[in-house]
Amino acid sequence: MLDGPLLDGILLGCILLAWGAQAVVPWRLADCLADRLADRAPERRQRLRPWAAALLPLLAAGALAAFAYANRHPDAALAQALYPVSASRLGMLLAVLLAALALVDLVAAGGARSFEPAAWRLAAGFGLTFLLAASLAGELLRIGEGPESALIPLAILTGLRLLVSLAAAETLAPPGHRPVFAPFAGGALPLYVLLLPARLARALWGGPAAFTLGAAAVLFLAARWLPVSLRRLALGAATLLAGLLLAQAALLSQRLGVLR
Repeated sequence: MLDGPLLDGILLGCILLAWGAQAVVPWRLADCLADRLADRAPERRQRLRPWAAALLPLLAAGALAAFAYANRHPDAALAQALYPVSASRLGMLLAVLLAALALVDLVAAGGARSFEPAAWRLAAGFGLTFLLAASLAGELLRIGEGPESALIPLAILTGLRLLVSLAAAETLAPPGHRPVFAPFAGGALPLYVLLLPARLARALWGGPAAFTLGAAAVLFLAARWLPVSLRRLALGAATLLAGLLLAQAALLSQRLGVLR
């Protein structure tokens, strides 16, 4: 059986991948159409349908992973008023955005052949809005009962988590473009750890998480310049390692909260 940190890392990696795809995949589909790679020939436009049809299952998979993760850490969710969902404005906002995005994905799956670039970019905007709220909720869950972050560092940490989600989602993006967000995510991960509360950052730098951080950062940084056949493998491995890093940060945060 999977142990606690590994299972948490897999769940968080799934969330990064599945919910990041809600912004990245529609934007890439818009690029494909705008570049005239798909709209000149109906058969080429038809090739985009599987990517559109995958959005709703990915959204559901991310929701299931998020529920499983929160269920594994109920004290952290309760401490940040994220459970039950109705207990906070953020929880209610997430529920509304999730339902709205599910409707957008459903429409996209049914109308993929008639969607123009502007429609795909609008869908990407919905996905990005949801991802921003989910990233904030992820940071609050990471804090749990542990050391709090000030408002500005919390906002930056949320943005960095969002950036890592976008890079992770490039694993699933339609082919034809080099990864855009992955190199930035490689630089964002060390900055993320540096901006954590001092005790937590020291614990991460001084433990096994430092190796996880280094490996994830290198893979994200290298993915853009790797051969096409290796890019998805590198991005997928980096996503899993990023999930493990976030899981280790959350677990250490809870332990520090207990020791206070």
